[in-house]
Amino acid sequence: RDSSGISLSCMLPSLLEDEELVSDLKDGKITAKVLAERTASVPGSLSRDGEPITSLTLPVPRREVWQILAVNKFDSTRKRMSVLVRSPENLGGIPFLFCKGADTAMLDSNVLESSKFLMTGEEGAEEITLCSMKDHQHEGDDWAKATILGLQSHLGEFAREGLRTLVLGLRVLSEEETSSWLKEYKIASTAIKNREEKLTAAAERIERRLHIVGATAIEDKLQDGVPETIAMLGKAGIKLWVLTGDKRETAKEIGYATKVLTQKMRSGTLEVSAGPKQEVRTKMAMEFLKLIKYAKLPEYQNTVIGEDESKILERLVFNMEKCNRSLSRYFRRFYYKYVKIIWLYCFGGMARNDAALVNITEEEANEDNILMRTERRRNVRRRAEKIVNDYLKSEEGKVNRKPRQNRGEGEFSNADLVMDENRGGDVFTRAQSARQVLGEQRSRGHILGPDVRDLTLANVTVHEAVSATAPLVDEDILSMRSHMPAEGEDNKEDYDRMKRTLLERLFAVDKAVRHGRLMKHMTKEKLVAIKDPIPVEEPPIDKLGIDGPRALVIEGLALECLLGDSELEELLFAVANTCDSVIACRVSPAQKAQLVQLVRRYVVPEPVTLAIGDGANDVGMIQEAHVGVGISGKEGQQAVNASDFAIAQFRFLQELVLIHGRWDFFRQSTVVLFSFYKNAIMAGVLILYTSQNVYSGTPLFDQWTIGVLNFVAAAPIGALGLFDRCLDKEYIKTHPEVYGPSRRNELITNRTRFRWVIMVFVHVYSLYYFTVPILSDGGGNSSAFFGLMSNKDIDRPGDGEGGDLKSIGLVTYTCMILLLCYKVLFESRSIIIGKFPPFTCQKNKGEGFVNRVAYTWMSNAYLSIGFYLFFLYVYQIIGKSGASPFSPFVLTTFHVLHTRAANWMLIIMVPIAAMVFDVTGKMYSNLFYPTQTQIHVEIFAKGKGAPTNTWRWRPKHRPHDGILKRDENATMEAQFSAGQHV
Repeated sequence: RDSSGISLSCMLPSLLEDEELVSDLKDGKITAKVLAERTASVPGSLSRDGEPITSLTLPVPRREVWQILAVNKFDSTRKRMSVLVRSPENLGGIPFLFCKGADTAMLDSNVLESSKFLMTGEEGAEEITLCSMKDHQHEGDDWAKATILGLQSHLGEFAREGLRTLVLGLRVLSEEETSSWLKEYKIASTAIKNREEKLTAAAERIERRLHIVGATAIEDKLQDGVPETIAMLGKAGIKLWVLTGDKRETAKEIGYATKVLTQKMRSGTLEVSAGPKQEVRTKMAMEFLKLIKYAKLPEYQNTVIGEDESKILERLVFNMEKCNRSLSRYFRRFYYKYVKIIWLYCFGGMARNDAALVNITEEEANEDNILMRTERRRNVRRRAEKIVNDYLKSEEGKVNRKPRQNRGEGEFSNADLVMDENRGGDVFTRAQSARQVLGEQRSRGHILGPDVRDLTLANVTVHEAVSATAPLVDEDILSMRSHMPAEGEDNKEDYDRMKRTLLERLFAVDKAVRHGRLMKHMTKEKLVAIKDPIPVEEPPIDKLGIDGPRALVIEGLALECLLGDSELEELLFAVANTCDSVIACRVSPAQKAQLVQLVRRYVVPEPVTLAIGDGANDVGMIQEAHVGVGISGKEGQQAVNASDFAIAQFRFLQELVLIHGRWDFFRQSTVVLFSFYKNAIMAGVLILYTSQNVYSGTPLFDQWTIGVLNFVAAAPIGALGLFDRCLDKEYIKTHPEVYGPSRRNELITNRTRFRWVIMVFVHVYSLYYFTVPILSDGGGNSSAFFGLMSNKDIDRPGDGEGGDLKSIGLVTYTCMILLLCYKVLFESRSIIIGKFPPFTCQKNKGEGFVNRVAYTWMSNAYLSIGFYLFFLYVYQIIGKSGASPFSPFVLTTFHVLHTRAANWMLIIMVPIAAMVFDVTGKMYSNLFYPTQTQIHVEIFAKGKGAPTNTWRWRPKHRPHDGILKRDENATMEAQFSAGQHV
């Protein structure tokens, strides 16, 4: 392709070499459909009467240059792209429009030339007579209908095989149509405002009356490790939603191949396909009400959302938040409308604030849509009941309903309905290929309407396949008078909440420990039942798909009936949130972004969302998620350019999230908590000293030593933030459930922060009261190296003295620096010992210097303590040159560290004494209410070096008898007591 157009190398002769044919095309006497009929029997035939050509002489390959007039790019609204070209002058110079796109976009009544022949499953039983090929010129409509039918059937067959399909079409235009449209296209392409909308409208205007040339199907092979990676993410507790533009059948086939869907999900799979808006909404509403009945959505039950006086506190908090938003809008509007304009006018010129003011106005307009959580859920449930009631009042609803059995008068309300999900058909159980059946029907010479509906797999939904036997509404399933209790309500009586200790309620990070779900919290009756178990029968088959794993498969056209309405969006998300897997097929890029917004809006608290994609149609989804991951490949670099992380293959997501993501979460959580802890320690000591300086503001520490704190304390915590690892990589791969604490934000919860706050107070009081009062009192002074330590009494002025402010402050500050280093070592989960010697004489052999350094000890000993001592000795001699701000610290370091023995005793003992409290608290928590992470750390430490499948560990010292063992399949089950909470 160059500026002159597209250059093609052609082997077969062109139909446009026939001048008479070109003339008929320009005059409109021959259409693309007629041309396709005449050349259907033999490719490349030039016959005008339909008779086949038995011999054909192929000419020498030749070059053709087709001129490109305009290109209509792909967009999420049209789901197709097209190019307007002109054939070479020797081939008539005819304008052609070539178009390609998804079958739903191409086989559309507004686009397809033969749209009246599309099979939607609604046709009657009229007979279609198929004629021989030579009679096509007289029976063109029948031939076109059979062609469209065959295309649809093949598309369904390709989708069933998991192939990705694309439909191709063309249109022959006249010169008048071409010139008129090019003027419109030029105006749209040069527009300043709404350029994209105008280009889309221009493209839709010309992409009409297309003749379908055919369809392509390619195998989009999965990359290596995709099923294993998805299965690993699922074991880690990460919910996976697949958003794809493929057909529903293709998406399901890929879902089974990637283990997103499993055989156990068949009875619990809800499929919502394209259909009338009322029917789609009714289907989702009844599934929503069914889940309420079976306590899968207990937050929507009447006992929770009922209007009573218990919601006073919730309404008070809601009103306070509403008042806060109103005040924020008022101050922002005042700032942008007056303050900023005046400031810029006086000092920096003018700037328009129209966008900010418009955003504030939009926020104010949406304020009425912000409802209290209970009120919002109540409205969603009422909306679902209203949708079902409206459907039952319709003519279609009176037919598609199953009456409730054996009910008395007045026992049933139309609001108490649910859909029957015991479906009897599935698109993958249709054993015969559409292609074979079509061949059999062609041999008979006729096709009936019911046969047509069965053959068009591309348009047949599961609901349509079983609609003759399965009612849409089953009144007997959802009688709200018999709703089941919420999950967990039936086993509360097995535990005695009074057995929980106060420390467990306050400090336990693990929810099961905090709520009293361990063996030591069980009642005596339950403990006896566990020791003498009674054989339990196998549970019955879950025909309704409630208790087993569930999945939702929904099409983009069905999403259009739900998205855009806040109540229906919450209803959709409530149903999807109960599913283990969600597959949204035939969705546009805009719908992908909307689904990500759906998750962020309706999950409380808002979860961290990750979107991964490899094409340009995934950019909106990647940008909307918290974390975007782009896969660099043959789909282009748009996804990579819009993402936060780029990987080469999907399987690398496993290490990115489960390993490096987990490590990074533990590192950053510790770094953040330590940073606040470090500053709080120093500030706390200074605050305690204010009672001794009569609140004059005189600091205990020298001002320059205060300023060097962040430099001295940065190295240890920096090494932890870069190199610390909680559990080995191979252990995490074998036990992906260890990712759970990261997902639950275990290390930075309120209870974890409260632990750090308590340690701040303990360490502050230890540092201050173990140093300042002792050093402030007189007596007992001795030289550090020559006095009483050597049984000598040297009469030297100042020898052994140290009661001045600089000396006492320096001792306390030194104790604090050592305490911070100890704290970092204590919080580290891996100590990097390194290898000696770090330098080797071998070239290109071994691990190299970078991998042999003992980062833990280098950062603590040299970069922290060593740098601190270097600073003190340099700082004390700076002021010797003359009077300066450094003069008060002259020889202070020498006096403190060289002339007083008590200082060394305190520097050694005080940090250790302060850490005793930390160690004691951590040991107590690990013994009596450990976290799942701590359990796995101990298992890894005890099982290190043992055979892979031989780990067995029962910690006898724990009162709740925690059990962690590994089975024959090498899958770890981490459980406390009976494991009810895992």
